[in-house]
Amino acid sequence: MALSFNFLSPAKIGITWTIFWYIAVALIIYYLRFKNLVFQEVMYYSKALGLTQTDLAKMLPNLKQSQVVPDPSKRAIIAPIFNFPLQGLDILNSKLAPMAKEKGIQPFR
Repeated sequence: MALSFNFLSPAKIGITWTIFWYIAVALIIYYLRFKNLVFQEVMYYSKALGLTQTDLAKMLPNLKQSQVVPDPSKRAIIAPIFNFPLQGLDILNSKLAPMAKEKGIQPFR
């Protein structure tokens, strides 16, 4: 899209800034894709284990007031971008994966 509208045309902003913006956008897309993948894995294991939003909140140390723990009973297509950090998803994933393996639940994908 940026190529068709010439937003990032090297002739307009220079080759250095063009490269910078392409790399920045690629990294943001990679981060969001990775966060969504970890989120889907956490939701898969929590549903399989029958955990609730309250159970997941108890597994997280130092949960801030502004952080809303995802609810496994609600369908979510994408990970919460602003109100729940990747670090929280990593903590939940590292706790849920061994629990699921112990109960014989198939690994995520």
